[in-house]
Amino acid sequence: MRRPKIAVICRTIGLEYDDRIRKECISISKNAEVKIFVTFESNVEEDGITSYGIPYKSFKLRTREKLRSGKFLLAKALEFYLKVKPELKEFDLIWAHEEYTFLFPLLARKNSVIWDLHELPERFDRPVLRKMFHLIENKSKYIIHANSFRIDYAITRGLIRCPSKHTYIRNYPDQKFVESELIPDFYNDFILWLDGINYVYLQGISTPDRFPYNSIVSILRFTTLKVVIVGIFNNKELIKRLTSEFGTEFAKRVYLTGLVNQLSTPVLVKNAKFCMIFYQTNTPNQRYCEANRFYQSLVLGVPVITGNNEPLEQIVSNLNCGISIPSDGRILEDVIEAVNILMLNYPVYKENAIKNKNNFVWNDVWMFNLIG
Repeated sequence: MRRPKIAVICRTIGLEYDDRIRKECISISKNAEVKIFVTFESNVEEDGITSYGIPYKSFKLRTREKLRSGKFLLAKALEFYLKVKPELKEFDLIWAHEEYTFLFPLLARKNSVIWDLHELPERFDRPVLRKMFHLIENKSKYIIHANSFRIDYAITRGLIRCPSKHTYIRNYPDQKFVESELIPDFYNDFILWLDGINYVYLQGISTPDRFPYNSIVSILRFTTLKVVIVGIFNNKELIKRLTSEFGTEFAKRVYLTGLVNQLSTPVLVKNAKFCMIFYQTNTPNQRYCEANRFYQSLVLGVPVITGNNEPLEQIVSNLNCGISIPSDGRILEDVIEAVNILMLNYPVYKENAIKNKNNFVWNDVWMFNLIG
């Protein structure tokens, strides 16, 4: 019997860094032929094969060269659609990622597109665009969300009219991530820098809404632990502030890795004392977030400290695998208190994290059920 052909449509900084796309493509490819059509942040045009064996084609967009970054999104989305559309004739199903790809489910034949929303579709929560969302909802085979909290919120807003069209896939790590023994290029230097001292794992804290200052200060000022920061961290003003406060201690106790291939991060996560995850709750999208690093820590048996975001708080409180503070991370005293409590009762939190780690492994069956 012929295997179905599925086109994955996305925009990303890089296919090796986008863990959700990697996991979904691997799962889908077990029952179908998959090809990725992508526009990269670097705006390069190329053909290739990912490290996980999925062929891809990237497109260079003139609108991204000519028009200001973060503006004229409709023009950029339209050019991307027009460039990819001729490539899709032979595919049975389109798996389109994020709001940026809304033209694919909007203009496709009915039930031929799965729209995978990594974030809440807040742009469509306006009277005129809400009608467009309802049309997409009607035409899509499924619309995927990150968790049930986001679906419930969209229903209360009147954005979702047909709940049966909506489902969610929590962004659990897959078995390949859990078992990965890859090490980053800098790992030997990192071990020398550690000098046998325990560390806290931080990732994705490049923006103020992740409260990087509170996370770093709570460790440097009130513990003897070191800190590893994975991902882009180029906030010069914050680095200047921290260097001013801690002097040479900042460089001695904070290691900046830069971007790291997803499958090279497990060695950094699993050897950490704990992980901290904070998201500002000013918007619904941030309030109902679920960060990759949250599940990556739990699946490797590492305790966590999180803010009061409902999806994170519910898991941490139910399993007692860490601490959820009363605020979203903006109150330094809350973060400091959580660090102190966690360290004082560390064996309990560590044991619970290890005991429940198998609850957070990606399941291929989710993908198979959606493909039908």
